[in-house]
Amino acid sequence: MATQSASVKVLLKQLEAGKKQLKLEYERSIRAIDEAIKTLNTAKLNPTNVISSAKTHRGPGRPKKDDVNVRAIVKKTKGKVGRGRPVGSSNEVKINLTQMLHDTVVSKNRFIHSRDLANGIIKKFPHEDRIDFSKKISVLLASLKKQGRLVTFKDGGYRKNMYWGISAWLTKEGRISKGKEFAK
Repeated sequence: MATQSASVKVLLKQLEAGKKQLKLEYERSIRAIDEAIKTLNTAKLNPTNVISSAKTHRGPGRPKKDDVNVRAIVKKTKGKVGRGRPVGSSNEVKINLTQMLHDTVVSKNRFIHSRDLANGIIKKFPHEDRIDFSKKISVLLASLKKQGRLVTFKDGGYRKNMYWGISAWLTKEGRISKGKEFAK
């Protein structure tokens, strides 16, 4: 009976490790392919929407890489395509929070800090987490600014000292009008 030398034992260990590595990569690839098949099946893609008609017909089989419109595939498989809430999402507060923020700023009749806005509005929603609600308000305020319905005023150039108001409360020089100053 022959015994194995040390170098053969090392080689066998390396081969076993390589085999395990290949098996893991194979299983990972299979999972990725299964996930892609599942995504494509649920997306209900129409091949004519994502494959451009080439000038020369190549016959059956896989289209050229340049002929496939990847953006159309990604757009179709995304959960949210249009404006508004994603499919299956629920509106937790059951009101238009954006309009409520705008109305609150206007009703204060002066520039107001987002922290003061959050503190005033969170009282109406005691079940909400204060930090998450403040983040939501921050996003909605940025949206109102982008729409041109609100403007910001930075006191001292610091982002922490940013106050929200409407453009009618600013002078032509970009300063706050008398009586519309924020509370310190």
